Formats: sequence, structure tokens, C-alpha cells
Amino acid sequence: MSALTLLRGDVLEQLATLPAESVHCVVTSPPYWGQRDYSCAGQLGMEKTPQEYIAKMVAVFREVRRVLRSDGTLWMNMGDGYAGGGRGGNPEESAFRKQATNAGSLVPPSPMPPGLKPKDLIGMPWRLALALQADGWWLRQDIIWHKPNPMPESVTDRCTKAHEYIFILTKSARYFYDAEAVKENGVEPERQRNDQIGGDKSQAVRHSPGSMIGATATRNTRSVWTIPTQAYSEAHFATFPEALVEPCVLAGTSAKGCCPKCGAPWERGVETTKSFESGSGRSGNRIAGKQDLSASPTNSTPDIRQGPVVHSRTTGWRSTCACSNGSDPCTVLDPFFGSGTTGVVAIRHGRHCIGIELNPKYADMAERRIDSEVGLLAEVANG
Repeated sequence: MSALTLLRGDVLEQLATLPAESVHCVVTSPPYWGQRDYSCAGQLGMEKTPQEYIAKMVAVFREVRRVLRSDGTLWMNMGDGYAGGGRGGNPEESAFRKQATNAGSLVPPSPMPPGLKPKDLIGMPWRLALALQADGWWLRQDIIWHKPNPMPESVTDRCTKAHEYIFILTKSARYFYDAEAVKENGVEPERQRNDQIGGDKSQAVRHSPGSMIGATATRNTRSVWTIPTQAYSEAHFATFPEALVEPCVLAGTSAKGCCPKCGAPWERGVETTKSFESGSGRSGNRIAGKQDLSASPTNSTPDIRQGPVVHSRTTGWRSTCACSNGSDPCTVLDPFFGSGTTGVVAIRHGRHCIGIELNPKYADMAERRIDSEVGLLAEVANG
């Protein structure tokens, strides 16, 4: 199997060529509505109204749902925009504009769509997410992509927009999700002490390790991801960042792979252990030596910095089917492939990627990029 299957053409037509239940994970950033004209026949995003755009997106993702496995996940990035202002210029310079994450001509101000007023926040991410939910998807989570380097905006009556959304959607209530693969660094435990609210902090009471709330060396990933936009020199614009795609691929697919016969993903076996470690307490070295004066005098060398820390480690992998013990790479799909960021990340982590791209310039760009950044690992099969 080639590392990349690149399908060129209309997204619905190309999705129709894929077998049902053949994809483990979908990671994509669809064209935003009314923001850029790619001058490509059949392009999405240039519909006259939000309702027309959403209807087309629902149709695309209905076909995505067909090819996605019942235990698969969809990770969809979507940004928002503002309604334009008509004569005298656009009062929102960011109106109908994706924040420099793709190439193409900016769409000029157009007649106000029904239901929107000048300067209205369109709310397209949630409009689309709720439409997909109504169409049968499980809407599992909204993740905030916080951009520390957002596009500047010359507005003075609202905050500069510095975030987009990633939605996790699934076909069922139970699905594959490798939480261990995307854990963050842990936090210090909360010290349970009698002076937590008010009181003289100099009289802090020393507690035994067993009375402290445990910390973890790592913790479950939080739902706000601070990731800068990423430039791509050939395209002269900031692309869908690799760091944004990576946790989606790692959590949504098995690093061990899947059954070659039925496609069932291997699951990670995880063991947790607890240890009491110096420095794991909230105050650390700053309160070393302080103790409860009423404690037993025999306890002459207390270390109030000690606290329980939970560690986890992978013990192995287990098959989720009864077919065989073999494994093939899991498959990641991006139906709006663009410059190929999803492919770069998926292949780098040993997954197979299927990309669908309508625009020939983007398809060629993605192919060159993957060949350059991933090299011989990215054998390409063109559809």
C-alpha cells in the first residue's frame, strides 16, 4: 500500500469511489464560506447564503460518514467571519476572510445574506457543527485553537479574533480514541490544608502524603490548544499547522496499526502506578521545613513537599478482533487536502493517508511538499 493516495477531482465524486467503513480517522479544514475565490469550477465556499453552504457541507460529510469506520472519528477545523458592510467600505476587515490559512483571491463585499446584519459574527462553525449533529453525527467536543500570532485587525469595538474551532464528531457513542498518545505534562497536586481559605498562611499545617490530592506526571489533554499558524514557503501563506493536525492523528488512529483483514485498530494497554515524590506538592521548596507543630514529635524530618504522583506507561498492544495478529497502518482521510498538511503528519507517524483535492495547483503543491518533507516514505498513488 502506498503511503499516500491522492485523488484529484470533485470531493463527492471521489468519496464515492472509496469503500464503506474503510477510513479510521478524518482530519480536515473545509473551505470557509464566502472568504476566498480559488477560481476553480466546482469549488465550495462561494455559495450565496450560509444555508446553501451548510447544505453542501452536510452532503459532503454524509458521504464522509459512509467511508468512516463505525469506531472512527472526524476532526473538523472551522473558523468564523463577520458579515460585510456594503457601501462606504467593509466595517470588518476580517469579514468573510479565513485568517491567511489558504491562498486565493479575497471575496469582495457582496449583498448581505438574509438573516445577517452588517458586522454580525456569522457563527459558521457552530451552524455547521449543529447541522452535522442534526444529520446524525455525534458531536463529541469543541476544541479551541488559540493562535498566539493571529492576523492583525484594525477594529476598535471588539477584541482581535485569535481562535478557531476543531470539532470532534463520531458515528457512534463508542469509538477509538488513544488518550495516552496525546497526554500533556501533569500539574502539581492541590494541598488539602486547613488555611486554604483565609487564616494565617504562616501557620500552614503539614498533612500526611495520604491526605493530598494526587497529581499525575501527565494528564488528559485540555480543550484549548495554543498553536501558532505555520508558514509554507511555496504557498506564501500560513497553512493548517502540522502541530494542530498531529494530536488529531495520534488520538484518532492506533500507532500499532489495524487488522489487515477487518481493519480493527489495535488498542494500547496502559498501566498506572503511584509514587510519593519530593517536589510534587503545590508550594515545593518555598515551604520546606514548615510543619504542623501538633504533629508527633517523633516525626522530626518531615518533607511537606512530598505528594502522590500517578505515572502511566504503555505495557503493550491488544487486538480488538479475532482475525489475526498482523497489522497494517491505519488510514487517515482529508477530503479537502489543500497543501497536504494532513498527509505530511499522517505519513510521518506511519499512517496511510488519502487526500482529495479539486484544485490541480493545490494537488501538485501537496505532492511536491510531501515528497520534499517526508521523502521516500511518501510513495504516491494518484487516483
